[in-house]
Amino acid sequence: DGPLRRTRRGPSCEDRDVTAPRSFYDVIVVGASLAAVGAGALLARRGFRVALIGHGTRPSVYEYEGLRLRRDLAALTIAEVPAFRRVLAELALLPALRRRVHALDPGCQVVLPRHRLDLASNPERLLAEFDREFPELHRPIEDFYAAVERGHQALDRVLGPDIVWPPDGFFERRAAARLAAGLPSGKDGMAGDLFAEFAADHPFRTVIDAQVRFASALDPDRMTALCRTRLLAQSTRAAFLNDGDADGVRKLFEEKILQHGGDVRTRDRVDRILSKNGRVSAVVLSGIDEVLGCAFLVTPLDVGQVVRLTDASPSRAWAQRLLGVRPRYYRYVLNVALHADAVPVGAGPRVFLVADPARPLAEENLLAIETSPPDANRRVVLTACALLPRSGVEEGESYLRRVRPRVMKSLAGFIPFLDRHVIAVDSPHDGLPLEDRVKGTTVTLDARRSGAAEPMEVLETVDPLGFLGVCGIPCRGDLGGLLHVGRQVIPALGAEGEFLAALTAAGLITRTDRSKEKLRRELWSKVEM
Repeated sequence: DGPLRRTRRGPSCEDRDVTAPRSFYDVIVVGASLAAVGAGALLARRGFRVALIGHGTRPSVYEYEGLRLRRDLAALTIAEVPAFRRVLAELALLPALRRRVHALDPGCQVVLPRHRLDLASNPERLLAEFDREFPELHRPIEDFYAAVERGHQALDRVLGPDIVWPPDGFFERRAAARLAAGLPSGKDGMAGDLFAEFAADHPFRTVIDAQVRFASALDPDRMTALCRTRLLAQSTRAAFLNDGDADGVRKLFEEKILQHGGDVRTRDRVDRILSKNGRVSAVVLSGIDEVLGCAFLVTPLDVGQVVRLTDASPSRAWAQRLLGVRPRYYRYVLNVALHADAVPVGAGPRVFLVADPARPLAEENLLAIETSPPDANRRVVLTACALLPRSGVEEGESYLRRVRPRVMKSLAGFIPFLDRHVIAVDSPHDGLPLEDRVKGTTVTLDARRSGAAEPMEVLETVDPLGFLGVCGIPCRGDLGGLLHVGRQVIPALGAEGEFLAALTAAGLITRTDRSKEKLRRELWSKVEM
């Protein structure tokens, strides 16, 4: 009796089915990108049981001695786009976003060797700025921005309604084609040459291209007229979040999942995706071998990575699609902490710096630079982003270790006597340790995988491009119930494309349950009123 009482033993490890789910969810979200977590929050609010698995998603900010260093640029350019606002409206988060957003005015600054332009969203101020730099081109530039605004408003009407993106079946393509009829850029997004009235070597072209090359997940050398129109209109409407990064908005989405009965497991990783009869059936978590059953799986992960996680070989058609997706550029980020007094007077918080307009707009020749507000010790962090060509990155470590000094040299042309004011320098992408210039030492940061190089975001070329020249991989995956919401789905539209894919995934899942579809239609939202 008591502590000596014998108990019945459970089945041994050999007797148990290790793939039998311990719990079941309607939807499992694998990967915590902002759009993917937003899709999970929408589905949780619509009555589905949702689990969010972080799968190694890193915070957008890491710290060193009170300095907030970034893994990517912080500017929010989609605060006014329909897809993003539809997600926030249904989750009742629009008021919270308004409190967090600080609109930039001007939206950005472009700096060339002989020109500096402050580009605002106000048309009169924008044209006045170009008149100051290029007075001989008043009419062509006025016509150019009028065409951009017309195209932007027309795209709002196309991208606003609740349809499937990318359109895949016959009825989906027909619905999308009806909305897109009459677009200035045509059915493939290629019609019209926005630069027709400008000489091939005129710096105005460089001013425009510098703003849009970082905003897309698609090869910027193949940017269509439609893509350039959309991204350029968003560039002058940029904003910063008051708390400095997207982690705060992601946290709001995660709270919605928890509020509606879901689970958030940001530290867990998926080891395998299991399928049964051609459909997703479960995921196996790494380390603990816990199995979670599901009816649907939503993921922003790279499609090739998802294929490696699944237990089934891809179909021939799907493999053929993947062969058409190839890396072209990688986004490299360098953080430079310095004294606030070193920043030149007149420099904006969001700057595109071109060293030589005659050279390709890549590597250190084109930098997107964001400057944080000064902290209590009058320190600021410059986050500089450069596009590294695939050919260089494939050289490996030797190439990446040369990028940091080259970017620093380019920054020195923008900030006089830069070396005198630098406090610390670090990049999450080159594998080099943080340089503490004040102490004269190098530091290995555990906050970014113990100093190891972190993967860079990829800009890819897609052959062939899908609907309107902006779509890539279908939202529906190779397995039934598998839905993609990453940057490869609508790569040309960048962050907006991710939210369009997230809305599509949420809609496709909701339509499988008529009771929840009816509930969704009855839910109040400003988008639907």
